[in-house]
Amino acid sequence: MFIDVSMIIENGMLHWPSDPSIEIDDYSDIKKGAAANNSKITCGVHTGTHMDAPKHFIEDGAGIDKFNLDILIGPCRVIDVPAQISVISKEFLERLDIKKGDRILFKTKNSEWINNGDRNFHTDYVCLNFESAKYMVEKGIILVGIDYLSVEGYHVGHDTHKTLLEKGIIIIEGLNLFNVAAGNYRLIALPVKIKDSNGAPARVILEK
Repeated sequence: MFIDVSMIIENGMLHWPSDPSIEIDDYSDIKKGAAANNSKITCGVHTGTHMDAPKHFIEDGAGIDKFNLDILIGPCRVIDVPAQISVISKEFLERLDIKKGDRILFKTKNSEWINNGDRNFHTDYVCLNFESAKYMVEKGIILVGIDYLSVEGYHVGHDTHKTLLEKGIIIIEGLNLFNVAAGNYRLIALPVKIKDSNGAPARVILEK
């Protein structure tokens, strides 16, 4: 069974406040006499379900087109984060038996906003802090995902991103895990292959 955990890209959708809004222009329309339907999309590369490349926060970091497919496809764990938790801490992670090579996706109360198509940006989304990022680096994970537009808290600096990206840990943001139970899955996560880009929208699938 395959489960699509990607956000739908659509006009006016949720986006990071300082990023461009998403606009889809159906500039060629059969109903208006055109020979074919065609559209133009205007958006940032960190739109909807997307991946961060090291270049996002590291000046000379690798772009999204350099990602290793062996990391983007493989076993993963969906971790259910209790609703009372607002920041995923090192103490919480220490209870999870994280191992080298793990791919971890965090399902939090954020997924309810994503699943409902809430277009209001919530600054109090559940995130990872710096200490938890350092812990995951120490444990040797290779990929982490979360169900809001940033793995890091709103306006708290960029230490979490930098800690993960400097070690080549792939970050997936904007997942919709609302209908996904905690457990083990096979991950298929493919970003749009944009040359030297600091990020890209992605289609992310879980196989049970």
